[in-house]
Amino acid sequence: MPTPTHPLPVLLDVDTGTDDALALLLALRSPRLDVRAITCVAGNHGLDQVVINTLKVLDVADAPDIPVAAGAERPLLETMRRPSHIHGQDGMGDLGLPPSSRQPLGIHAVELMRRTVSESPEPVTLIALAPLTNVALFLRLYPRLAERLGGLTIMGGTFAAHGNTSPTAEFNVRSDPEAAAIVLESGLPIRLYPLDVFRQVSFSRPEIEGFMAGDDPAAQMAGRILHFWIQHTGAERALIGDAGAVATVVDPEGATVLPAPVTVALEGDVTRGQTVLDRRPVRSRANLVEWWQTSQSEVDVVTEVAVERYRRLFAEAIGAGEVLA
Repeated sequence: MPTPTHPLPVLLDVDTGTDDALALLLALRSPRLDVRAITCVAGNHGLDQVVINTLKVLDVADAPDIPVAAGAERPLLETMRRPSHIHGQDGMGDLGLPPSSRQPLGIHAVELMRRTVSESPEPVTLIALAPLTNVALFLRLYPRLAERLGGLTIMGGTFAAHGNTSPTAEFNVRSDPEAAAIVLESGLPIRLYPLDVFRQVSFSRPEIEGFMAGDDPAAQMAGRILHFWIQHTGAERALIGDAGAVATVVDPEGATVLPAPVTVALEGDVTRGQTVLDRRPVRSRANLVEWWQTSQSEVDVVTEVAVERYRRLFAEAIGAGEVLA
């Protein structure tokens, strides 16, 4: 997929905690993206707090009046778990940001998805950085509209790395495995940004301090979030996390992908939510179905990213490119 030459219409589906906030900053500040709408779902925090956090990020980014809507308060079938507060009590690193005067729309997130896609004269790319409940509901309610999407970029799953909720499962997929199965097996053009590459793009403590010392409010906010993470983890580097998935939309040539069917495991205490890539040759998939029936749809799984390229892309978007000079 080539790098966009004009602003690409996008819709972001988020559960705004710290890493979603970084992703929103990149999307809102990138001249290559045209953010048409933002939908919210419970995940990193409860739905009400996710909406509050999202509106605060829009303020910091000095974004225009972009429509925001609240969506699913809980997964389709999975038990809704209380926030773990690894993102802070408020999900945003407890930065103490002032309340926003912005208000969400009084419609459901899925309705905002419908309006955004149906009213756009050109395809809209959906960037999903959260449990996929809203997206699955949209695909089930409006299958014909789904065909008008320009593609989906999803942060979720793993292909070789260990999970972050169980030995095998990543948080977004494990939070709503049924929704993830609906979306990943939909047959739509999907780019999956898994934990394997999520864990690769980071900034050092001195770089983070450079962000915090910058003049741009977006750089200051990003620096404070990343600083929260190095304090929380005791590490000397902090990940940009979900922002890496946005980077693959801004600059797709920086991502290496492997087309493969991805099946979401729905059973077993240890395996539920695991994303299983079928790496077998196509002929083997067809001939050995008595062992295991693979998903009928391939997705582009990101297996490698140009780390320095994405680090610079992020730093320049938040107005702190000089930190990497």
